[in-house]
Amino acid sequence: MRLFPSLDPSYERPSERLLPKNRFRAYFDIARTRLGTIVLLSLLTFLFFLPYYFWRISWGAYMALPPAEELTEALELQRSFWLESFGALVEWPLLLLAALGLGGAFEVARELSFQEGGIFLGKDFFRGVRENGKSALLAGGIWGFSSLLFRMYSRFLPLLGVPGWGIILLLVPMGLLLLLALMLALYLLSGATLYRFRLGPTLKNNFLLAAILYPRNLLALLLSTLFLLLLEAIPYLLVQEILLLLIALYGLGHLALAYELYALSVYDRFVNRRHAPEILGEGLRKEEAGEDTKPDSN
Repeated sequence: MRLFPSLDPSYERPSERLLPKNRFRAYFDIARTRLGTIVLLSLLTFLFFLPYYFWRISWGAYMALPPAEELTEALELQRSFWLESFGALVEWPLLLLAALGLGGAFEVARELSFQEGGIFLGKDFFRGVRENGKSALLAGGIWGFSSLLFRMYSRFLPLLGVPGWGIILLLVPMGLLLLLALMLALYLLSGATLYRFRLGPTLKNNFLLAAILYPRNLLALLLSTLFLLLLEAIPYLLVQEILLLLIALYGLGHLALAYELYALSVYDRFVNRRHAPEILGEGLRKEEAGEDTKPDSN
């Protein structure tokens, strides 16, 4: 048995009879038959995330160090605000680089979701980086800007003298908006693998899907970004190192595949049925694929 059969150019698409019935089943079917591709895809994508994670962990360790001199509570709050803001500002371009890597990862995830034959991983990945670059940069820009605002806001509230319970209360709506921005970013990445980029319609349509389907999107977001969210939530270095290893080996490939499959189910329901019937249900036990072109998303 070949270790990575899906990377073999002679690999054939499963027959209609063997295709899964829905996108949920498709995930486990793909993970079972193309695990090697997902692992290699995750490692390749992780190269684009290395600068971000290196800075994130290094700057977090620096912020945890005590200041060189004793500071009053007010000065300590100001120091925390400016350090957190500076760290988030530096992360912004690093997130753009990470988003470009996800642009390539989502392109390969689309091929996996459509049950295409032999995948030339490096070639297809960098083709996705190039062709999906506009949407990827837009997604990274939105996420980076939203993250910057949220972190500045969270550190600014203590400067105003807001008590702990009030900070938590005021952070809830901002947190929901931050998650909405992440949903929009992931829709932009998945939509780029199917539709031509047109700034106005692309941004409007994906924002509507992110906002209107918020509860469903939230569940999909938690399932697809589980490893990444745990890394942000757990402060212990040893656990973070283990999570980083999981992210590199599987987490980023899982993110691209899981959210691509979810987004495809959404697009099939709200977009493809009317505007792109040739790719409706592609990769499932339905009709055969149409031409490999990218229709408009509106």
